[in-house]
Amino acid sequence: MKNVFDAANSLEAYMIRNLLDQAGLQARVEGEYLQGGVGELPAGGLVRVLVADRDAEAARSVIAEWDARQERTEPPPRSRVSPGIGGFVLGVLTGVALAIWAYHTPVTEDGIDYDSNGTLDEKFHYQGGRLRRVEQDRNLDGMADFIHVYNLRGLIDYTRADDNFDGDYETKTTYGRGNPLREEADTNGDGMTDLRAYYADGVLVEVELFGPDDRTPRKRQRFELGRLVSADYDADGDGKLDTRYEYDSFGEIAKKTAGGNPADARPPAGVPSR
Repeated sequence: MKNVFDAANSLEAYMIRNLLDQAGLQARVEGEYLQGGVGELPAGGLVRVLVADRDAEAARSVIAEWDARQERTEPPPRSRVSPGIGGFVLGVLTGVALAIWAYHTPVTEDGIDYDSNGTLDEKFHYQGGRLRRVEQDRNLDGMADFIHVYNLRGLIDYTRADDNFDGDYETKTTYGRGNPLREEADTNGDGMTDLRAYYADGVLVEVELFGPDDRTPRKRQRFELGRLVSADYDADGDGKLDTRYEYDSFGEIAKKTAGGNPADARPPAGVPSR
């Protein structure tokens, strides 16, 4: 992992991490809890944003572009208000700032030590009394490999998973109303998404598989009650799903149909738009 940003505080670090997340780059914040040891002083580089080595250059480019936009943004013109109105506005802004501070600080931590070795294997992070993140160490190697992130309403927003325990979070799952909606994974570690899964009311209904250079799925699988029922496959790699397989209740191929373009077929009901 490489450090791409030294933050003034944990809020700035998480803002940068969300910026990188929107750009499709997985980032990690480290040192946020060391900040408490320096009191009210600036963090002084204790809080850092880290990305995988292969993403460092792209991450720095995203941050530089964002920073340039901030420098080009001119402050709004000063309005003329009476002292009385100005004092009222100042009071309102101060109240809002205090409310934001109360919601986001302090950060506290609790958790579970499953193997009784004195280290928390599941950590619960709270801000302003609300659960914001849960980190799990599923294989008990001392490193978090599954992270749940919650929004300001206390609802789960997304999860990141390191399912091969190599230190990179290759899978991200987004949620709605507490149910998984979409999952994206880089299963071969090349930095590109090669698997997308779609859910309807929390139930898996479709999986798309991509090759290294594919812009469209090489295979699209459909599921019912967790069972694979059909798959459309691009046999010649021309970007069109030209072969359909249908499966029996044991997952064996029951029928194969070649020709046509199943990619034009409507997706199953409930699959989110892409």
